[in-house]
Amino acid sequence: MYPGLQLFVNLVDLDCHIQDLKLVLRKTEEIEFPEHDEANDGESLIADIFPDITRKGFIVTLLIALDDQFKIFCDILRDANGHKLKWNDLKGSALERFIVYSEKVCGLKSVCDNSTRQLLEGLIEVRNCIVHNNSSIGGFSKTKVIERFSKQMQGVDIKDGYISINLLACNNCADIILRFMENAYRTALEVFPYEH
Repeated sequence: MYPGLQLFVNLVDLDCHIQDLKLVLRKTEEIEFPEHDEANDGESLIADIFPDITRKGFIVTLLIALDDQFKIFCDILRDANGHKLKWNDLKGSALERFIVYSEKVCGLKSVCDNSTRQLLEGLIEVRNCIVHNNSSIGGFSKTKVIERFSKQMQGVDIKDGYISINLLACNNCADIILRFMENAYRTALEVFPYEH
């Protein structure tokens, strides 16, 4: 398959995947659970025992999809350019390696601007804090990055030292990832058009 066609197909696949994730999140949010027997007035099973678990799971799933896109995208570029160097041979975070591999190794124009990169870095650290520190910013090494992100992203808040995410913010985070990868794919498609 031509590199351009692979790039185009993967972009469409990513868009469908993200739209499906948004739909599943919305439908999950609509589920009403019965009150648990030991509940005090005003308590509910989900809100009190598992606060925003579906939203945090959504963020983690989004970042899994992004990591997968980094690999797929860079593998297509590597094959198209005949490079032996793989994107994960580079040093740095996954985002840094993706950008360096795309731009410096494969010669693409800029795959993202600084503001988008800053948002992605914040989102990645939110995910890391959710996974590695149970959403608590206390003692988390990249607290400043998360605080900056929460100021930029309405609906991502820090409450009592824990990350809190509303439904709209989840959808906006998905859109950030989709726009970032759309830009990267479009930049690559300028070099490798899918129409042959």
